[in-house]
Amino acid sequence: MNSVMHKATMLLMGLVGLSSLAAISTFTLTANNLAGLRRLEIRSYSDFSIDSNENVLLTAEGDYVTYTVPLHANWTMIEGQDYGSLEGSCESVQSCSFQSNGLGGDVIIRAEANGFFDEQTIHIRAPQPSTPFENPFVDNIPSWAEQPIVSLRDRNIIRGYDDGRYGAGDQLTRGQLITIFYRTLREMHVIDTLNCPIEYNDIPQGHYAYDAACTFRNRGWTDSLTTLEPNEPVTRGETASLLNRVVGGVLLSAQDLRLGSIMDRGQIFSDVPVSSTYFVDTAVAKTLEMMKGNPDNTFGTYLTLNRAEAATIFFRLMDSVSRANLRSL
Repeated sequence: MNSVMHKATMLLMGLVGLSSLAAISTFTLTANNLAGLRRLEIRSYSDFSIDSNENVLLTAEGDYVTYTVPLHANWTMIEGQDYGSLEGSCESVQSCSFQSNGLGGDVIIRAEANGFFDEQTIHIRAPQPSTPFENPFVDNIPSWAEQPIVSLRDRNIIRGYDDGRYGAGDQLTRGQLITIFYRTLREMHVIDTLNCPIEYNDIPQGHYAYDAACTFRNRGWTDSLTTLEPNEPVTRGETASLLNRVVGGVLLSAQDLRLGSIMDRGQIFSDVPVSSTYFVDTAVAKTLEMMKGNPDNTFGTYLTLNRAEAATIFFRLMDSVSRANLRSL
C-alpha cells in the first residue's frame, strides 16, 4: 500500500513539474517575442490623405527587425473627433477603419500594443466647391462623375450614344472597357497603335474595339482566347484585374511601393478576403487610388461596372500616369 502511495505521489509531483516547466517555457517564449519587438507602426493601404466622406483602413504592424507582423492593438482618436470616427470595435484588433465626415481637417489616430504605440495624422481634404460643367449630353449625369465624364468626352476618350445620351448608369461591356482603356493610354502617349491581324473571331476589322483588342491581345493584357465577348457586361473585379495587369506594376514602382508589402497587410475590403482571386487586383487598385470601393468598405467585386464609374476610374488613371511621369508601357 505504501509503495502504491509513494508511486502516486511521485507521479503527481512529476505532473506538477511538467506543468511548471510548460508555464515557464510559455513565459520565456512570450518574453523573448516581446523582447524582439522593436517598434509599432500604423500602416495605411494608400497614404494618410483622404477625401471627405472617405474611409481608410489602418493596420498595426510590429517590427521584429527581420520581419514585420500585424499586432492586435487598441485604437483611439487623440485629436479631430469633429472630422469623423473609428468604425466598429477597435479594441485588440489588427486593423481599424476610420470614416471621415463632410468636413476637412486633421485627425490623429493612436494604436497601442505590447507596451508600444504609434500615432499617425490623417489629413482629410476639405470638399471643394463643384466647378460648373456644361453637360454635353441630353440626359443627366451624376455630380460625382460630372468632371470625369465631361473631361474624357472633350478628349474623345468616351462618347455618348447616337441619340445624344451618355447613359451614366448603363452597364459597361468588355469591348467598351478595353476601348476606353486603349484611348486613355493613347491620349497619354504611353502606347503606340499596332498593325496586327484579326485577333478575336468576334471582333472583325471595322469593329469599334478592333484596335484596342489587337493591342491588348498582343501585349498579353487580355486572354489568348479566340473570342473576347465584347458585348458581355464587365464586373468591377474584372476591371481591377485589367488595371493591375496593364499599369499596376509600373505605377507601384513609380511610387516606390512593393506588392509584397501591400499583400502582407491583409484584407482591405470586407467582401474581398485574402483567398479571393481578386484580392491582389483590388488591393493594387485601392493603393493607387484608381478604384476606392464603397463607403461601407465593400468593393462589389461581382457587380457590373457602369459608364459613370468607368469615366471616373480612367480620369483617375490619367492623373496617376501624369504624376508618375510615365513615358511608355
